[in-house]
Amino acid sequence: MRFVALCFCLLSAVLVSVLAAPAAQASGARVDRGERAVVRAINAARADHGLGHVRSHPRLARAADAHTRHMLAADFFAHGAFSQRVRRYVRFRSIGETLAWSSRCSARHLVRMWLNSPGHRAVLLSRTYRRVGIGRRLGDFGGRRACVVTADFASRR
Repeated sequence: MRFVALCFCLLSAVLVSVLAAPAAQASGARVDRGERAVVRAINAARADHGLGHVRSHPRLARAADAHTRHMLAADFFAHGAFSQRVRRYVRFRSIGETLAWSSRCSARHLVRMWLNSPGHRAVLLSRTYRRVGIGRRLGDFGGRRACVVTADFASRR
């Protein structure tokens, strides 16, 4: 992360297919205005590529928010045990995840960064995904003020 300039982010993406898993009953994050803006920016990018939109899903949002909070609290940036973590919240055939870390929290900026990375682009523009949950938080990260974002994607069922 040290080689990243203020306006750039360290990104990581994974595209994972998971067989159906038990969904968790969990309370959690309310989707805020900034997270809704990220969903709108993702949908604008998908529309530009002739793809259907993704819909915000409350349990995916809880999974994404929990991971973002954990990364900020523990000062790390990684997917970790991605399939196990998301499996506690949702039951979908296919799931994917993108992460972002940036000094800027603009939805369009985040989506542009993801689209400029082949792994992230594949997740954002996958026809498989129809649901999304966004966890977007500001906090101290790596000794600096940062915006950390988790976007968890899932198939329709």
